[in-house]
Amino acid sequence: MRRYGSAAAVLVALALAVSAAAYGQEIPDKSYKSWSPMPIVMYDNDIGVGYGGKIKFVDFLAKKESFDLILFNSSKGERWYVFTFSMPDTEIRQGKTYPLAFDFKFEYDKYLKYDFYGFGQTSSKDDMTIFTHETKSLQATFSRGITPEFVVTAAYSLRWLNYSNVEDGKTFTDFLRQRTSQFVPFLSLILRYDTSESQIHPTRGVRFFLQDDVAGGIVGSRDSSYNRITLDLRKYTLVFGDKDVFAARVMLQYITGSAIPVFDMSSLGGGNELSAMRGYSLNRFLDKGKFLANFEYRFPLFWRLGGNLFADTGTVWPSLDRFSFRNLAIDYGVGLRLYLPDFCVRVDYGFSKEGTRLYFNFGHIF
Repeated sequence: MRRYGSAAAVLVALALAVSAAAYGQEIPDKSYKSWSPMPIVMYDNDIGVGYGGKIKFVDFLAKKESFDLILFNSSKGERWYVFTFSMPDTEIRQGKTYPLAFDFKFEYDKYLKYDFYGFGQTSSKDDMTIFTHETKSLQATFSRGITPEFVVTAAYSLRWLNYSNVEDGKTFTDFLRQRTSQFVPFLSLILRYDTSESQIHPTRGVRFFLQDDVAGGIVGSRDSSYNRITLDLRKYTLVFGDKDVFAARVMLQYITGSAIPVFDMSSLGGGNELSAMRGYSLNRFLDKGKFLANFEYRFPLFWRLGGNLFADTGTVWPSLDRFSFRNLAIDYGVGLRLYLPDFCVRVDYGFSKEGTRLYFNFGHIF
């Protein structure tokens, strides 16, 4: 895997060095000024009753920039605060060429009751350990639109992880207590090919991502050393008219290294973008590699409200030579989407052999 990581780094470096005379449609010089507030009152199986708000401002400085703020608390003890600054805004630069874009993100996420089920596809939900999980991160991202479809990105993330209040008498208590606090910065190099027309609500086209995440002494990490490769392919197709969309995503991921933080491993479960299996709890399956496939039929209802039918399937494995489809986990469900000018709100209700789950978040899963 390290050979692939080095190759990705070289490709990104070469692409960033391409002349500014790239062909394609430049970002138009016009006003994009808008703002979208969204109060939050919801329920989620993983976090309980949640409350807070989200607001996004676009182009108020006439620089095509955006400011995005989320403040969120929940009854099960999640404290989630996110601030993102982008210039140009991600939707404004979609399908355009641009010499350089910058994104800055600060995120604080603390779960007073976080779940850990161990490793492997056959781990039991009855072996759950509950503990407090805290993440603080700062991320700076630079990207360049070489063509309207091809973007290269380099990002550096500073992260501080802390595990505390681990419950006694559970199978994995000792493992979680090996390192209660970790400083885990990492470097991400990303190649992206995207023919979709929108970041907020894609209706046609394909997206392909090749991402290499590197942690270790070379990027300032005291407590971790790993290399993680992710391949992500997404396809959007209009069906039954000009608003009904069939969306599909397939992802492969594998991580190697001598010191891998627990939740930097490949995970499945919950309603997050990179691990979405909406009939299972957050981080239900963990290991060094994973396969994930998601399928959605998105359709309009009325006003800005839309519906969603979905199915997810996936598996994890400890090494490439032990990859198998024999123990695939499967779920299915229904959802709602609220489309605002600058973001999408989603609610999904998933079913699996382990029960039902309700999820509330922002943006499409993929």
